[in-house]
Amino acid sequence: MNQIPDAQVFTLTRGKSGKLLRKGTHDLWKKKDVLIVGINGAFSPLDTQMVKDFEASFDKFIDETCVDEIYFICMNDAYVMDAWWKSMKIKKCKYLPDGNGAFSMRLDGQGGMSGGITVNEMYNKGMGKRSWRYAMLIENNIQMAYVEEETPDGSENRNNLENLAYHLTTPEEILKFLKNREQGDRIRDNNYHSYDQALPQ
Repeated sequence: MNQIPDAQVFTLTRGKSGKLLRKGTHDLWKKKDVLIVGINGAFSPLDTQMVKDFEASFDKFIDETCVDEIYFICMNDAYVMDAWWKSMKIKKCKYLPDGNGAFSMRLDGQGGMSGGITVNEMYNKGMGKRSWRYAMLIENNIQMAYVEEETPDGSENRNNLENLAYHLTTPEEILKFLKNREQGDRIRDNNYHSYDQALPQ
């Protein structure tokens, strides 16, 4: 378990004015159980499908897991992210614009759950550096679980890939992963209490 980096990101205020606000991620996710989903780019077909899939499954995450909120983090600016969200009519899942890469690059630098692989190069698509596709559960800003996509060819190279995978981070797979994780916690707790009660008094 690691504490996630505290990074400054820019969001838009609600309403027609749409003023930029600077927010710290630690303040944003303090005392919450949040599923953070890393995606490549706004308006890209695969990420658009991914956001819509999670929006459709949002209630299952809230009802069946510990998750309080789902955030999609993307290395695009707040205006682009806002326009994308409105075009998809997303109401339940939230977006976090990481246009400067402040959060994603720091997470990549500290390793997340796996060192140095949460940001990849996408120069072949004119997108520069972007977040790798992953899902991370945090509890009060502490990383508790992490799942990421593998490369299509199984190699370690994640840069400038022609095709990107979306198999391990679907809502169905993440729901299954979180439920198994919570079941494992309950089993460990029960075993601990059973052992404690079995000790001679």
